[in-house]
Amino acid sequence: MPSDTSSGNGVGGVVAPALEALAARLDAFHSAVATAEEELRSFVAHRRGASEYRAEQALVELGPFAVGKIAPDRFASILLDLEELTGEAEQVLDRAEYILSAFATERDMHVVTVEPGGDLRDAVREAFTQMGQVFGAARAVELARAGLFDPDQHNRFLSALPFRKWNRAERQLAPPLVVELDPDDLLPTGLGEFLDGQVKIVLVVRGMTTPAPLARLITPGTYVVQTADPADLTGLAVSPHPGIALLFDQERSEQARFLHDPEAGASPWERLTIRHLPDRPEVGRGRRPPRWLEELEHLEMLARRPSTDTLPGTASALAGEAGTAPAQTAPVDQLAAWLLSQTNVGGG
Repeated sequence: MPSDTSSGNGVGGVVAPALEALAARLDAFHSAVATAEEELRSFVAHRRGASEYRAEQALVELGPFAVGKIAPDRFASILLDLEELTGEAEQVLDRAEYILSAFATERDMHVVTVEPGGDLRDAVREAFTQMGQVFGAARAVELARAGLFDPDQHNRFLSALPFRKWNRAERQLAPPLVVELDPDDLLPTGLGEFLDGQVKIVLVVRGMTTPAPLARLITPGTYVVQTADPADLTGLAVSPHPGIALLFDQERSEQARFLHDPEAGASPWERLTIRHLPDRPEVGRGRRPPRWLEELEHLEMLARRPSTDTLPGTASALAGEAGTAPAQTAPVDQLAAWLLSQTNVGGG
């Protein structure tokens, strides 16, 4: 459901800065919708104007004998090569224009509130389905202009279009989404299906979460950030990759802050910057550690820089035997040589 972003206290005061950080993506989406709506309006006006003009011209050329016997608009369409719009097609274009004009300026749709106890994934899915009306309307227009619109098959384009039905170009233009929710409802792993194209999702949480709930969403091509500073969302907005952010309502020592940028390198430790990790809790004997410890362990594993040490006895031994520097020996050859040196092939 749309959220009131005017509140200055609590999480409401964080939503406005989040939207401001996403302004470039917001403007790009609304600009594209407004342009499409203007072009559609011009197309319909031109076709209707041309049809009326050419019908009058045909009536003059046919003369009085054709009055009541020949439909001038049909005659003009046939002889003057006018691309006629059927009444059904005009209704489709009118409906599509209405949808596009509504979305061209509407900004509340970018903010969704998950009611306490609600489902985060369902809320995001419903929001994208409703936003998909824009892409559905565009498809309906193309079908109507080509004379291919079949109400039985294509009327669904004029109501809503689920995210799973969006094509590649539509996902690249995906509008950003800011989601407000309580910590108990923060189950972000279900959002992985939406992280495609240039989808940008910002989760704004009312209260303290587990240390690193977004850690499981880190993949090589996904921008992921946990922060209490809305300025850190700028990178998310301009990234050419899909991305998700967790924006805390305030900075807490119990919550990890990190950034995973796919553009920063080829290896996980190059892409991941950990700005803060909370202390690990002491777990008494016989007690199971909390599951969220896995989040921290996953982060630490990804950020761990590989050791520069070579396998035992490889580089130095090879250098001494061959008289060459270790860098001149291929790693696969080093590994094979070391394995052979550890194997008693003579049986003694």
